[in-house]
Amino acid sequence: MGKRNFFEILENFFLPRHCPACGDYVSSSSLGPLCLSCFEKIEYIHSSFCLGCGRMLEAPSTLFCPSCQKGTFRFDLARSVVTYTFPIRECIWAFKYRGMVSLASFFGDLLSEYLLTHPDFYQVDGVIPVPLHLSRLKERGFNQSLLLAKEISRSFKLPLILEVERIKPTLSQVNLTPIERKRNVKGAFRVLPDFSWSGKEVLVVDDIFTTGSTVNSLSQILKQAGCAKVLVLTLASARIS
Repeated sequence: MGKRNFFEILENFFLPRHCPACGDYVSSSSLGPLCLSCFEKIEYIHSSFCLGCGRMLEAPSTLFCPSCQKGTFRFDLARSVVTYTFPIRECIWAFKYRGMVSLASFFGDLLSEYLLTHPDFYQVDGVIPVPLHLSRLKERGFNQSLLLAKEISRSFKLPLILEVERIKPTLSQVNLTPIERKRNVKGAFRVLPDFSWSGKEVLVVDDIFTTGSTVNSLSQILKQAGCAKVLVLTLASARIS
């Protein structure tokens, strides 16, 4: 873990705890890291979502988004727990870029609660976190997807499958267009040869689903390796406008 993350963790430990979304003080009796006001603003995805990729539709007139209608994605099914809006957006930012790794437990609870009512997503052969390139891992100090996958693995006693690696040092997807995102992650992953993928049903875990380019690129490699089913679960997803 980088020096910056280490000092931020010390600061969060010794100083009064504050809500990672709004900055207000959070009492020790509060449930989770968020203040009550922010916790109540979490937008769960229950309806009006694409039945293929799970993203919420602003004006749902069909069952599938344009990407899923075109058969763009190689995974079999994807779902997200909440929308990528306040306060989860701010929490994920604090998690990834401010080193607040303690949020992994909170995120894990959200993911586990979702999985309990969607058993098809945890009746798999294992959980695969989206891997980081070594250069990004050294910069950040941890892989946020691995921390989320570990929470799911622990809660549902599922094996972690780590026989996938990121071989291309991709740019951050944040400010890229959908076409640039797709090009950015093309050829970014490979599976390790000494693992038997044939017939495996796997759950790919990541923090955010925006255009789906990253998990789609990984899913394509997994299918080519012989996986029978690839499901995707992300903590949050952006709305489809």
